[in-house]
Amino acid sequence: MPSDIVLPLCEMVRLATVHDLERIATVAAAGFYHSPTFKFQRKYHAKYPDDTLLSYKAEYRDSIVDPECVVLVAEDTVKDVEGLHVYDALRGAVTYKPASSLSRGRIIVGVSSISIVGSRYVGRFQPENVLDASAASSHVQSPNRDVCPKASQLYSAMTGPAKAKHLAGQMRLSTLAVHPAYWGRGHAQRLVHWCTQLADLEGVPVGISAAPMGAIIAAKAGFERQELVRIDPGSTNESTPCEEDAPVDGCVLWVAVRRPRSLSPSSNESATSLSPGE
Repeated sequence: MPSDIVLPLCEMVRLATVHDLERIATVAAAGFYHSPTFKFQRKYHAKYPDDTLLSYKAEYRDSIVDPECVVLVAEDTVKDVEGLHVYDALRGAVTYKPASSLSRGRIIVGVSSISIVGSRYVGRFQPENVLDASAASSHVQSPNRDVCPKASQLYSAMTGPAKAKHLAGQMRLSTLAVHPAYWGRGHAQRLVHWCTQLADLEGVPVGISAAPMGAIIAAKAGFERQELVRIDPGSTNESTPCEEDAPVDGCVLWVAVRRPRSLSPSSNESATSLSPGE
């Protein structure tokens, strides 16, 4: 591996640490709530909001310490009205981490994760001491009572083939969420831009599977649709994916790939160098 590796640099975006996990979980739950895939799979999110938070905390904790993943956070100044932009059940969760509970100044308002399997950057984005980081944030298993098992299985079965066909074995923007109180400030675009810069620096394509809102942002960043997957419970032999009588809406997944673009050798405005000791 080269002694120096050029890395992306985006304003208000940094690598996540395990100390960010509680706030990351809150941001993820608040942001993903507006995705149809969230409501399709997490039918019981209103009843078990702490399970939702714990599952995101566990997911991002595993990604932070995984050498084949990158977790990024976007930061912004605190908005005192942040709590008005989250769903009611989330505000009542024991592990909810609102802005008012944090120190003033910049706080985490967005999060994304990137799979870099097979990349020359593997292992470059982990905490300095992975063992210490793992110990500092012991793994907590969520009971996942907010998830409807049948809906989750149906979602995986219907989206799995498209993901395997178009995304397997390449860099992938796995997750992207921004707290609704901070929408319209460019955070999602910056998180996506960091990912596409990394892919361009390595000269490789990057894939994504996104709900409609994320698809709009990804398309503007140069992702091209490969397949559109529609998950409609009514089109299967299952009458209703979940046990209760409340209807479950279907959802759409946009599977896309962005081809690498050449970077100007003289341009260093959007990149920085990481030495072995950093």
